[in-house]
Amino acid sequence: MNKKILTIIISIILIFVIALGILYIIDNNNMKNNKPVIFSTWGKKYAPPEKLYNTENVEIENLPKQYSLQQAIKDECFIIANNKIYNKNKLDEFIKNTGGNTENRKEDTIRIVEYTREGDPIITEIGFKIKDETYILSGKQVNKTTYIVKRDNTRDRFAEEQKITVDEDIPGEIYTIALQEGCEETKLSLELTAEIQYVDSKSKIYDSINICSYLPNVEIANSSYFYGKVIESKQNYIIVEPNEGEEIRKTADKISIGLGEYNDALYQVGTNVKVTYTGYVMESYPAKVDAIKIELKSAENFEIRFYDKQPQTDTKINKILDKSETNKYDYNIYSYEGSVNILINGKETSLRNALLENKITMNEIIAKANSDLKDKKITGDTYKDGGSIEYHYENYTIIKCHTLSGNRDVYIGIKDMNINDLKLK
Repeated sequence: MNKKILTIIISIILIFVIALGILYIIDNNNMKNNKPVIFSTWGKKYAPPEKLYNTENVEIENLPKQYSLQQAIKDECFIIANNKIYNKNKLDEFIKNTGGNTENRKEDTIRIVEYTREGDPIITEIGFKIKDETYILSGKQVNKTTYIVKRDNTRDRFAEEQKITVDEDIPGEIYTIALQEGCEETKLSLELTAEIQYVDSKSKIYDSINICSYLPNVEIANSSYFYGKVIESKQNYIIVEPNEGEEIRKTADKISIGLGEYNDALYQVGTNVKVTYTGYVMESYPAKVDAIKIELKSAENFEIRFYDKQPQTDTKINKILDKSETNKYDYNIYSYEGSVNILINGKETSLRNALLENKITMNEIIAKANSDLKDKKITGDTYKDGGSIEYHYENYTIIKCHTLSGNRDVYIGIKDMNINDLKLK
């Protein structure tokens, strides 16, 4: 073999070995510091699998030193931060399971994380345990119970004394978890439910135990959401492109959303969705979120704008959209004695353009009409022709046909329009 070629090959191998060594050192250092590593390959980022630090598998003292808000949200902690509370449902569930007024109290654990003004987490974990010991209550033999409170302020840089404390002597027979809403603060505490008779001065004194508190006008921020369009759809995941102007688009223009191993929901490419997620965004590429709910929804606020027919218009019925122009509908959409626009998030456009540009769907418009009818915001009529429905708004009427002959067309027209005006076959 040519000596020059051999030298080049050996050099390449050495460079490759050195590069692997550097990556190993970086990875090892980051693992020690509990920091996720993101490798970059050919311009794409691949993040390692996420790790959950929930109350079921991680003791409070083993949590990462840098316990971020995003991680705490993901671990389903009850969180107080920046005049907001997160995962309030977890606190409600814990109170329901362990409260003294609960008929059959259940074992449960909750982790509470309070972030200081400087962003340092103070962590409290409350467990409710049922013991093997029993006692007699109202003639019945019942198990003794206990609350266990563990506090960790070792991440608070400005604490007078950084330490972890544990109180395991909080009898559930005389204590209950309580959330008291006052004018100045909402207070979570373990409150006494019985008057204690002390034998002597050496007995332990039981008193209410303050857990945490927050302002009464605090914002409940259980989740975040964004609107976007499905650009890739698989059995177990979809990839959504957030709409322009969505906050999450500053992080990534593609968001991957897992659907679970046994998913049976199908999302067609091009479908508009509203994705409600935990608030944590994993900065891989595409970025990833844990979805709480996925809705076929294009906008939070929209409003039909109907304009009466101009004098020069001869025909009463005009086609807004033919079903042959899109694969979304198996029916036509018409206007009756006027034209139809739609206001979406403050911007007005013709209904035709909005439907063709996928800014809204007719299904969403009909769904809103059904909701308005149910809430008695509007009036309506149902016909015995197979199920056609009229939705009467203040300035216009929508008719969704559902005739025995198979007509499924939609008409949007003047306030006094009725199904007899359409002379349906």
